[in-house]
Amino acid sequence: MPAISGRVAFGDFDLDLTTGELRKSGSVLKLEPQPASVLSLLVSEAGRLVGREEIRRRLWGDSTFVDYDSGVDYCVNRIRSVLCDHARAPRYIETLRGRGYRFIALVGVEKAFAEPTLAVLPFANLNGDPEREYFADGMTDALITELARIPAVRVISRQSVLHLKGSNRKLDEIARDLRVDGVVEGAALHGRSRVRVNAQLILMEPERHAWAHSYECDISTALMTQREVARAIAECVALALQSTGPVMPPPSPTPPMEPEIVENYLKAVSELYKASAESIGKALQYIRRVTIEAPDFALGHALHAACLFSLGWFGNAPAAEVFPGAKQMARRAVALDDSLSAAHHILATLNWVLDWDPATAEREFRRAIELSPSNVDAHLLYAAFLSGAARHAESIAEVQFALRIDPSSLFPHQMAGWVYLHACHYSEAAAQAKRTIESYPDALQPHFVLGWAAWRRGRTEEALAAFEKALSLSREAMSLAFLGHIYARLDRGQETQRFLLELDQLLSQGRASPMAFVILYAGLGDLDAAFDWLEAACRNRADMVWLTSGFPGIDPLRADPRFPELAGRTGIALSQLAGGQNWGPAVSRHKPRMMRCES
Repeated sequence: MPAISGRVAFGDFDLDLTTGELRKSGSVLKLEPQPASVLSLLVSEAGRLVGREEIRRRLWGDSTFVDYDSGVDYCVNRIRSVLCDHARAPRYIETLRGRGYRFIALVGVEKAFAEPTLAVLPFANLNGDPEREYFADGMTDALITELARIPAVRVISRQSVLHLKGSNRKLDEIARDLRVDGVVEGAALHGRSRVRVNAQLILMEPERHAWAHSYECDISTALMTQREVARAIAECVALALQSTGPVMPPPSPTPPMEPEIVENYLKAVSELYKASAESIGKALQYIRRVTIEAPDFALGHALHAACLFSLGWFGNAPAAEVFPGAKQMARRAVALDDSLSAAHHILATLNWVLDWDPATAEREFRRAIELSPSNVDAHLLYAAFLSGAARHAESIAEVQFALRIDPSSLFPHQMAGWVYLHACHYSEAAAQAKRTIESYPDALQPHFVLGWAAWRRGRTEEALAAFEKALSLSREAMSLAFLGHIYARLDRGQETQRFLLELDQLLSQGRASPMAFVILYAGLGDLDAAFDWLEAACRNRADMVWLTSGFPGIDPLRADPRFPELAGRTGIALSQLAGGQNWGPAVSRHKPRMMRCES
């Protein structure tokens, strides 16, 4: 039986397995992060014996902890105390002496949303030719995008269903795991000039086939067919679940196009979602042909904007070089079709990080979410924007929504850790980072969050361990900058100097942002050099998200009068941290060599 996820209820309690928040009759109960993590593990594996060694790995990973038995005992005893449970007559946690623990209470999984929720499984490629896989992938993505536009329905993101491609799991297990009311299955067959798309909707509780249809059309009208399928499914869901909300705004017409244009568009969609630097580059090659040959195709311009934006956002190309082009493409897409949510959320982010125009950015974010309530990228980027504006409660709400709509992919889990960190919720940030590392042990950013959360709480050794682990995973610019900052703050400046030389080499290869030097020089206490690099970052619009009020790596700069002036120019919100409060050990005052900015 697969592990339970999401928000669950047992007895008089309910527990959010994502955040570890425990409630009784609506009131939040105080449970420290480690016991909360153990409780989440036991509940998620309800009915299964969980060994003490598994609990140890959950709490401390591969770190050496001599007295972990006492730590596990404390966590279990603390949980029992909060639940008013007893080891001799357990209602919730059963002890199997010498083996581990088992959660024995009946666990009910709460729905992720009040609205009907669907998951679109990856469409099967009936061609059987891997070279034609892009067509089935493109149809899957297009259907999810169209269903995401429905105000009365929620649809699970593409990234959270990708792992189900070719899966033999039962539909009821998939539905329970994703906490959805229905599952859409489909298949696509791509001939020379004709396509056939089969789709069916299975609703749960009770499980029944609610709708099925086969579409055959010329490839030139395939994109309009996708919208027809989405609308048919939406109307069926509304009828079957007696939904009274609006079904779907009328789609903008998609005129027939040359088959080559449609194929290049779908190939670009497939490559973009692979999310590597190489695949984004391939997507860009395909979509450039589309926007040249179909200058009035709004979806093509929106996807072109997404490719350029992704290159800059994920650090695969200089932001100053690709962001202006992304903005131009997004504006063109909106001019052609104002209903494209993806174009609006890209415009919103660029209004924020490129133009430093938060008012326009917020309007665009709200418009993107209004047009597509299930657009997970819009919610996540809006969460980052709100975090930068020090609107932390709103930011946390947005990222929690994104985690429910996209529970299985890395990006929302990483973003959640940063959002909690910037809100100064260090326990929640650390717990989120640990959960992310469990699923994605090679991911860098949760180790970053874990390190900064420990540093802010004065846990120096934990911080060092987290940043050293990150550097062992990848010697990229931020890994060097973060660990170098901590070394410098601990008067280990010689090691930091070696990192500076390595950063110089990365910079010469176009693989280091000015913000890496800002963070490293801030740790060294060379504030003049740090501000030189900060000015360069401002000119290049590079990684300005690190200037948020909750980011610890620039704490030594906050008391300097130059900082509020620069923050005012960029629109970064200043909170109580801007008033000169330093966290962690004092800044080292020795002067390193000066590296002046030449860009």
